[in-house]
Amino acid sequence: MKTAVKTTLLALTLAFGAAHAADAKPAAQAAETPAVVMGDAVRAEAEVVAINKKTRTVTLKGEDGNVFDVIVGKEAKNLAQVKVGDRVIAEHMEVLAMELKKGGGLRETVEKDINETAKPGQKPGAIRGREIDFVADVKSVDAKAGTITILGAKGRVFKLKVRDPAVMAQIKEGDQVKGTYVVATGIVVVAPKAKK
Repeated sequence: MKTAVKTTLLALTLAFGAAHAADAKPAAQAAETPAVVMGDAVRAEAEVVAINKKTRTVTLKGEDGNVFDVIVGKEAKNLAQVKVGDRVIAEHMEVLAMELKKGGGLRETVEKDINETAKPGQKPGAIRGREIDFVADVKSVDAKAGTITILGAKGRVFKLKVRDPAVMAQIKEGDQVKGTYVVATGIVVVAPKAKK
């Protein structure tokens, strides 16, 4: 289960120079443990066409040709590294990885912030987000709709779609699911594309 989450965080780490993926620990799980991984990512890219370092304004040209200004906050300490022609890449991702845990136990939720920035001297980049590890009770199973309803440790109820019928067939009311939910947004400046 954690492998998919680690893979996604590793991709963001490579793209954004963050050290967050090192925090994720692989979960030991039996080969027969049903698992579900769902996720989505949105990516946008723009080219730096002008920089006003005095006002900390960067003018970007998006993939659609639109030109717009971005005011860069003082927390972006590496603005001096940005050059006209560099590319700015932003990505927002959400990943949910769960595994079935037969029998009961305590529900729990552990949340941690994801907050990394580029090192001094590197091109600017940052990743911000949240990682939530949880154990939740399966309150109901709707095999026809392919959904389960779970109750988390904080009393919140969520309805989740399970796309794999083989996994869905093994989930019963009273089981628990153990999972990790990650939502993160990253932005990084990279060198211009090589001209052919």
